[in-house]
Amino acid sequence: MHTPPDGNRRLDSWKAIAEYLSRDIGTVRRWEKTQGLPVRRVPGGPGRSVFAFTGEIDGWLRDADLRNGATGQAPTAVTKLSASVWKWAAAVVLAVAVSAAFVFAFRSRASDGRVTMQITELGVTAFDVTGTERWRYTFPTEYRTFPGEVGRQWVAFAGTRPAGYAVTSHRQMRDQRVLGGELMAFDAAGGVLRRFSFDDEHRLRGTVFGAPWVVTTLAAEPAGRVAVAGHHYLWEPSVVTVLDRDFKRTATFVHAGWIEALAWVGRDRLLIGGFQQARDGGMIGLLDPSAMNGQGPEQPGSPFYCEDCGRDRPLKLVVMPRSELNVVTGARFNRALIEVLPDRLIARTVEVPEESPSQGASDAIYEFSYDLELLGATYGGKYWDKHRALEASGTLRHTQEQCPERFGPRQIHVWDRASGWQTKPLHPIQ
Repeated sequence: MHTPPDGNRRLDSWKAIAEYLSRDIGTVRRWEKTQGLPVRRVPGGPGRSVFAFTGEIDGWLRDADLRNGATGQAPTAVTKLSASVWKWAAAVVLAVAVSAAFVFAFRSRASDGRVTMQITELGVTAFDVTGTERWRYTFPTEYRTFPGEVGRQWVAFAGTRPAGYAVTSHRQMRDQRVLGGELMAFDAAGGVLRRFSFDDEHRLRGTVFGAPWVVTTLAAEPAGRVAVAGHHYLWEPSVVTVLDRDFKRTATFVHAGWIEALAWVGRDRLLIGGFQQARDGGMIGLLDPSAMNGQGPEQPGSPFYCEDCGRDRPLKLVVMPRSELNVVTGARFNRALIEVLPDRLIARTVEVPEESPSQGASDAIYEFSYDLELLGATYGGKYWDKHRALEASGTLRHTQEQCPERFGPRQIHVWDRASGWQTKPLHPIQ
């Protein structure tokens, strides 16, 4: 397991978290629900896939002691205290595969209560804190609506013009024709304020790719701008656009690959995550929304070059190559999911998808600064579980100790405007 210089470690299961706290798993689960123990869900993973950072747990323990003194109501700090105390804040988790039970809340101007919304194939429903339905929006019956993998995810903000945002992946007519997905903005009473669908046409490798576009994810900011991503219904090109508060497009970025994660990390910084075709690996990138009318760093004549796109390029792009397990198992592309923490970014590449909900996915975890400088990289515990299973079956003929990747991912590819592409090794050759 990668250990940063400050001693902060990642714990990859309920068992590991419980052992660190010297408590049983049931107690640790209860502390998370009732006392705010900082346990995170793996983006895109099943409900049981959790992790935590020891530094954040140590900070939570100290805070609990300060809050409760000698009353005995809070857990006391264990002896394993990190040298640094992480300030716990609400993290923005962008998942690609989310459950229908995931809901977020916003405050309505018309009520003092909180409102939650859920989206299904039938429509969008809002509930108050007691679970009573406040309003319902029903999708038209002339087509079938697919929430999709991220379609059940929505975000909302209060303010002078509060709005809740929801996306649908795509729609299918009775005659089997496919329509693209939609981004919808709702007011607090359930009225539709605005709609957006991609109708783009872009030319790559001599082929024009047009509608339908599947909406993959969105990211809204309190100031009112919304970033939304989509990819072609059949093929790999993806599009990201930024909309102002009236849903007018202000910028468009085209990518040869998949974009399945977005996050605002500053007023002039938009983070993207997904997969890049040209270098065949999970991708995380940084865009300037005031200068993003363009594409990735592809060369003219390349099959991945957009012939009719603007001239803008990303601020930075990082590609994380497929791992040994991804290649040997023939798994699908190792797309990168992203999580924004108060002090750093996490990119998780799914190297081997989960075979069952209890098993979990085999993943690689990369930690970056906000300007995409790599802080550390490691493989999760499930990765090495899968490695041992492949050893036992004879698919792999070396052990974890003999594995060329035993220290973690071996390299990344980094592009920036000043230096172009560079391959950076992560571990010394041994």
